Amino acid sequence: MQRFLVYLIQPGVVATGLWGTFLQVGLAFANSFNIAGAADAISKYGLDGQLASGGLIAALVGAYYSFSQRKTGRAVATGAGAVAGGISGTLGTALTQSFGWTEVAAGTTPLLNFSAIWAALLNLVSTGDASVPAGSEPMFDPAVLTTVFGTTAAGGGVGALLGRFVFGDGTRHHKKGRRAHA
Repeated sequence: MQRFLVYLIQPGVVATGLWGTFLQVGLAFANSFNIAGAADAISKYGLDGQLASGGLIAALVGAYYSFSQRKTGRAVATGAGAVAGGISGTLGTALTQSFGWTEVAAGTTPLLNFSAIWAALLNLVSTGDASVPAGSEPMFDPAVLTTVFGTTAAGGGVGALLGRFVFGDGTRHHKKGRRAHA
């Protein structure tokens, strides 16, 4: 079991998730400011910009991970692709909310409240504002965070699984002449 879990936390998963975050923020920026008609093209297909950037990038991140890690099995690549997709979707959504490109629903907190996280980190090293008690505002909503991570992880897992089905897993070794000698 430990052998399979190592693949989920190796640098490739995190790096792939961070690249996906970068791509999602870029697509959300292009959608928000309609750069090169991105918002028009996305809405032409009846999609929301955030849905397209989160789901599409998560699936592409999962597929990329399955292409880059050719020596792993299909289940490990699918799970790791799902984790990479979840990382990219969650961080990408949180960043686009903090930039104001993705709306936060009325009466809810942002996916990740970066100001509260930053205040808690500054209080941890004693350079923060002493008048604001630590933990006075929520840093995240666990239900929403779980939902966003889960849905984008599902997209990343589907992308990785499709990538393995379409292009193979690279673990099979074809031996020339084996049938001729049998």
